[in-house]
Amino acid sequence: MGGFSGSVPGTARLHLVDGVALLRPEEQVFTAMLTGFANQQLARNLARTTVEGRENTVKAFATYVNTYPWH
Repeated sequence: MGGFSGSVPGTARLHLVDGVALLRPEEQVFTAMLTGFANQQLARNLARTTVEGRENTVKAFATYVNTYPWH
């Protein structure tokens, strides 16, 4: 019986090592969010230029408001 192993593709557990602190956690989480956002769009066969344009828009907005999206 296969069952669910608890590992979902893209979860933080697959990318982080237990006991290791992030040096710039907010910046690293933001980068990981953008990577996941890009991967989701590419999986839908959107053009790379479309994905990059959307990523640049999110980055520009974060720069404009001078904070991360979760604030």
